Amino acid sequence: MFSFGRLPLAAGFLAIILAGGSVAENSKLPANDLPKVFPYDVQTKTLTNGLTIIVILTPEFKSMVTYSTVVFAGSLNETEKGKTGLAHLFEHIMFRHEIDGKAGGYSDDIRRMGAYNNAWTDYDLTFYHPSTFSENLFGPIKRPDGPVPGLIELEASRFKNLTLDRKTFEVEAGAVLGEYRKIFSDPAQKAIEEFSPTAFPHHTYGHTVIGYREDVENMPNAWDSAWEFYHNYYAPNSVAVIVAGDVDANKVFAEAEKRYSDWKPSHPPQIPTEQEPDGPKQLHVKWEADVSPRLFVGYHTPGMKPGSAETAVTEILPELLTSRSAPLFQKLRYQKQSVTNFALLGGQELLESSDPHLMVLDSELLLDRFKTDGDKYVDDVQKDVISGVEDLKRFSKQPKAAETLKVIKSKVRNDFFAALDSTGSVAQSFAWYYRFNRDPRVLDMVIQSIDNLTPKDVDAYANKYFIPKGQVITTLWRDPQAASMAPEAK
Repeated sequence: MFSFGRLPLAAGFLAIILAGGSVAENSKLPANDLPKVFPYDVQTKTLTNGLTIIVILTPEFKSMVTYSTVVFAGSLNETEKGKTGLAHLFEHIMFRHEIDGKAGGYSDDIRRMGAYNNAWTDYDLTFYHPSTFSENLFGPIKRPDGPVPGLIELEASRFKNLTLDRKTFEVEAGAVLGEYRKIFSDPAQKAIEEFSPTAFPHHTYGHTVIGYREDVENMPNAWDSAWEFYHNYYAPNSVAVIVAGDVDANKVFAEAEKRYSDWKPSHPPQIPTEQEPDGPKQLHVKWEADVSPRLFVGYHTPGMKPGSAETAVTEILPELLTSRSAPLFQKLRYQKQSVTNFALLGGQELLESSDPHLMVLDSELLLDRFKTDGDKYVDDVQKDVISGVEDLKRFSKQPKAAETLKVIKSKVRNDFFAALDSTGSVAQSFAWYYRFNRDPRVLDMVIQSIDNLTPKDVDAYANKYFIPKGQVITTLWRDPQAASMAPEAK
């Protein structure tokens, strides 16, 4: 499935924060002595071909395991013109892997094993995360209808030697078009598709994860380009295996070395570097239905560098701007009642990317008021949003700024740990941040940098990034001409 990344935050499971954790001696540690806040033992082993195996020991999830494979490639890595959406396409066709020449053999074995199996694609990574009982890691697994290979063997087979015929490829590629239509029936998603090339004219963030429509329509014909993408990025030096669960790490390492050691590394192409933003930029998206008007105010933001103050500020921006207690949310939603909803477009995941990306504030306006007041109404909301964002340039001067920041840091920290409520969420949360620096202590680095934040760090971030040069403003509402051309129009 196409996704913007992590699972929603969940409640509970906070007591484990106090338990502490440790990292194996063969893990790469940062130079500074970080407090150990991630509550699980993390052990790593890197094979000679560059594949890193990470085992996160979670014995409290008794007899359960998530065997996740992180491919450090998403739509960011689609550098060939006319061939966008390939990362998402491979997320689909990886489930169609043949076993012993049997079409659908992989999925059939996963079903017989009794595993939950899914995946998602983002800008910078593709994440596969089957979950099952720990005993199913190693095969053969006895079943009434015959033995099943262990999960490690099955995963290694499809990632090293994906096998499917061209007809299966074409059918699966064609199915992506249906997903495209579903996704872009949402005005917000259509806005992302429209403003991305304006915001990123020289970078691959200029297209969405699922790709341009014309490329999606042509996917059944992209056989050669798709396999080139697979061989470039489905290789040990562009992949990590993250095993979270009630397992024996030494057994996992031994089996992984047996299954993956003959996997050959690749030499993927370079990703173009985005130029400095040259805004402000503004565009309008025409919509054929009579929907609530939307205003999207975006700002270019930095790439994620765990442990830095800038990344820590990025982590708390939703609390500062769009949470129910944020001054800007309060002003728009309750004091002036000028919007029906105010949120961070795409969730926090749109913010958290390897390369500089965008923070986009999504204002849903009142349709009746828009019909009466028109552009003046939109301009007033836009001024309020920009003013609220720019207030962060003086955050340290606000009354009780230090106290506010303390509460926010505590909430972000607790929400993060509360989300670790299954082996799947542990693996996913770890993978989401690990991709930025490939350091097993990455979550300690992120939490520590948030703990160390000061109000002046917020000032510095806002003054550097919330400027007209980095601004991208998009509006969306019904266009009468588009509506008259719609098939259902009379």
